[in-house]
Amino acid sequence: MSIFKKLRKSEKDSKAAKIPSPEPSLKQLDSRIGLQSYRDFYSLKNYWKAIDRKRSEASYIFFSKYLKQNPENIKLYPKLKNVDITKLSPETADPGFETMAANYLKLFDDVITAVEETPADCSDACSRLIAVGKIHRAKVSTMSATQFQDMEKPFIDTISEILQDRFNDKVENLFRKFFQFCLKYLIEGLNS
Repeated sequence: MSIFKKLRKSEKDSKAAKIPSPEPSLKQLDSRIGLQSYRDFYSLKNYWKAIDRKRSEASYIFFSKYLKQNPENIKLYPKLKNVDITKLSPETADPGFETMAANYLKLFDDVITAVEETPADCSDACSRLIAVGKIHRAKVSTMSATQFQDMEKPFIDTISEILQDRFNDKVENLFRKFFQFCLKYLIEGLNS
């Protein structure tokens, strides 16, 4: 009889061993980013993919809105000295304008990619933003933190225009937090 008891007991043990123990599958997100969880970042990243598919349109919308809302800032960009912002359209965009617009959107894309690679430590993303801030300090000595801050409304407007009916309060909140994260380290680089 004792043999049968051992057999039954070992069968129970083997069944218990086959059931995987629940492990936390959620990735940790660096708190510097300002989002509540990795799930929020994941949502932001997926919305960003839709924007990235329309990168040239999005970059035009973003940079033209920025310059139209802040016409005094056009003087900060030597490549744009021959650009009349009032006559600018996607079909007649100046190569210098297109380059500058693409560079700004590429920066946001680079930051999202860096965070995606190491979500628990966004040091690479911070370093990239600080480096861009330093480049602005070196190339555009008259640029201030206010001019970076002025980019938030055109950035959110661009997200809204590209996402259209998928844009809602939650999406706006995610991208505002993301922009504030970027702004913090751009300004740190500008002021260092």
